[in-house]
Amino acid sequence: MTELEKMEQAEGYINRYFEFEDGVTVSQENKEYLKTYIKDVNTIEEAFDLKKKMQKSIMTMGIVAVVVGALFAIPFHSGALWLVPLVVCAAIFIGGAVFFTSLHKYKLDSAKQHQKEVNEGIQEQIEILDTRIAQIEKQRDDYLAALKKRIDFMELDIDYMRNIGAIKQKLIDGEAETCEDAVYAYEQGMLLSQMNNIMSKSERKPEMDMEKNRERFGDPLQAIEEKKKKKKKEKKKK
Repeated sequence: MTELEKMEQAEGYINRYFEFEDGVTVSQENKEYLKTYIKDVNTIEEAFDLKKKMQKSIMTMGIVAVVVGALFAIPFHSGALWLVPLVVCAAIFIGGAVFFTSLHKYKLDSAKQHQKEVNEGIQEQIEILDTRIAQIEKQRDDYLAALKKRIDFMELDIDYMRNIGAIKQKLIDGEAETCEDAVYAYEQGMLLSQMNNIMSKSERKPEMDMEKNRERFGDPLQAIEEKKKKKKKEKKKK
């Protein structure tokens, strides 16, 4: 086996390692994406703003009650009949207030229950993903342990492994005669690059592209809805 063939074989092994590494990365990104769907149920109540909706409904019913009461006051303005528009006005106001109070509370309870179901469904998906990540990480680590026994001309550092193509190029370009020399030549070039360039890394976390992630990983809410429908069908059969 020539030195180049030896290097190409090592490159193939290393590329296989990064297939495991990429699997872990994608699964972790999926996990972070799923977490964005989990919300505190209390925040649903704050966003719904029941008090504001109630005030608006009561104000509206008050206006409606006054208008209707005024219309009834025209034919019932004499004698004891003046009580009719008053009773109608009070009935409309109280009845409307009770109706809208019940309606808003029902909508709020439904929204909170829905979010609770979403949280539980997403948590189940995250737990499944955690199991998968652990399995892939074990496969990756076991593979790396075996890889260290196969590749003896370089340290299996992640940075070196990611640049195996550049190291191989040293052999192709004739800058090195052996795999060891190619690694040494790469190290020298890397040190020179570090001395001549000031590199800065931003700690700013990139914003998550929800649409892109939805295309990559799908809509987790769909799975929850399907599971919910399935449970309803099973209950009906019973």
